[in-house]
Amino acid sequence: MSKNILFVLLFVVLVMLLIPPPLSLYALEGTITYYAGEVWVERRGRTLQGEIGMPVLAGDRVHTGSDTTAIITLENNADIKLRADTVLDMEILSDDVKVRLVSGGIFSKVKRKLIKSYSVEIETVLAGVRGTEFFVAYGRKVEETPDIWLCVNEGSVEVSVESTIESVIVREGEGINIVAGNRLTKAKKYPWTRDLNWNTEPGEGSVEDNTDLGTAYSDLLDQDYD
Repeated sequence: MSKNILFVLLFVVLVMLLIPPPLSLYALEGTITYYAGEVWVERRGRTLQGEIGMPVLAGDRVHTGSDTTAIITLENNADIKLRADTVLDMEILSDDVKVRLVSGGIFSKVKRKLIKSYSVEIETVLAGVRGTEFFVAYGRKVEETPDIWLCVNEGSVEVSVESTIESVIVREGEGINIVAGNRLTKAKKYPWTRDLNWNTEPGEGSVEDNTDLGTAYSDLLDQDYD
């Protein structure tokens, strides 16, 4: 091998070592591990039919059809269960996970210490957690924007309204209603949350959740919407 060729090869190796690996190498990859009904994924202008084992990447938008339940697993670090008629943006998938709920509702089950942070953005509200199990969904449209419901099955969630300095901690067994997406109510125990199906393991029984969120408003007869 000539000295010139050897020099070129050494130069190429040196450049490869100096160039940082692409961000995708550090990214978590989600996988569709369960669905019943219709699931599709928008990716870079394309619409892909969802199927078991299909990767879900940062930047993807996931849709579920009516009467559909789907589960996305993030490398065994978290399970996200989507209810029917849900649209979910997978904004950041790394040590810090961030998803944005566009419509519908999701259950999140985050395994402790395996993800640095996990947050769900809903309209002007941000729910941030570390190692917990919680449900968040859109409710009735009372004003220009719909209400948001959030309740916690395990751990705690800090809920904050981005346009204000308001925040509240929702603890295990509690729920909260964010009126019109910008007014926090007090966290408390709501009877309707007992009907939620928290299971994200199909092998352990049904994972479908058909809880009627309309019943949640029977607990808000004294709620001030003015």
